[in-house]
Amino acid sequence: MSTMRQAVIVAPDRCELQTAPRPELLGEGEVLLRTLACGICSGDLMPWYLARKVGTVFGHEPVGRAVAVGASVSHLRVGDLVFVHHHAPCQDCEECRRGAPVHCAAWKSSKLDPGGMAEYLRVPAGIVARDCFAVNDLHPEQALFIEPIGCCVKALERIGGTAAVAGKRVVVVGCGIMGLLNLLTARAYGAGELLAVEPDATRRARAVQCGAADALTPEQAQTRLRHWADVVIIGPGFPSVIRQALSYVRPAGVASLFTPTATGVLTELDLGELYFREVSLIPSYSCGPDDTRRAYELIRTGAVQPQLLITHRFRLEQMPTAFDTARAGGPAIKVVVLFDSESVP
Repeated sequence: MSTMRQAVIVAPDRCELQTAPRPELLGEGEVLLRTLACGICSGDLMPWYLARKVGTVFGHEPVGRAVAVGASVSHLRVGDLVFVHHHAPCQDCEECRRGAPVHCAAWKSSKLDPGGMAEYLRVPAGIVARDCFAVNDLHPEQALFIEPIGCCVKALERIGGTAAVAGKRVVVVGCGIMGLLNLLTARAYGAGELLAVEPDATRRARAVQCGAADALTPEQAQTRLRHWADVVIIGPGFPSVIRQALSYVRPAGVASLFTPTATGVLTELDLGELYFREVSLIPSYSCGPDDTRRAYELIRTGAVQPQLLITHRFRLEQMPTAFDTARAGGPAIKVVVLFDSESVP
């Protein structure tokens, strides 16, 4: 039996490389990918989240080359560069019909075999059919951003899409990789005045490079942005950040809750004050097939150029170092792991 390497979560703060059997196709609707690159998502670095994932393969932002395609798959061919989501909805249940694919039972139960940070991936038929497509006109380092930008697209679509953003005052709170991608996506959606809030000076400079007219410290924002923004996208999942960010929203404005707090952590809010200001708070979790296709179009057309945010590249054998680098934050904006010379720009 052929083997491969994969990065396994062994503790909430540690990954290690292990050898495992290489997956094989189990049905005619499946696809086998040879992984070229995989991004490290900031959401996958939260210790409380990783604690639930111990024993599983790390990562959900892979892009790969199709090396085997099931007989019933018509939209992919051997040799295609392929984007694949780690979940896919059934597109036929009540949740899917009402436009809530991430609450579909099939979406929740679907997954890649074994996970993004592995040399080979078996893509189950449900994902192949509904959120897996060729991206031959992209470089692997562009394609790995489709899923994270899909999450940004979904957040904006949940608050009203272009109509809610174009020409409006938009504030992005937190300028790690997802905050910067939110800036780029909001700019592509036509945001009028675009500002950022971030305590780290290096990341504030990055925010300006990504289209923010200005990037403020939280202390500056507390007074300058009070009741100023039509739209606030709240990145860091901490109660104190959420409370302050809600104060930036002008009457009848909207806040997107982009990142969760840890399970069981409560956020104290003055709902009466929010009521009289008519502030809408709209959470956004992950993304679905429509969002990933919109994200692909943003990248393909050059409306968003996310590959410019990659700050660190590692080989698979350096995965533990890559993981620690991403966890350290600071100058590490986007950390990617490269599996093959083809994935090097």
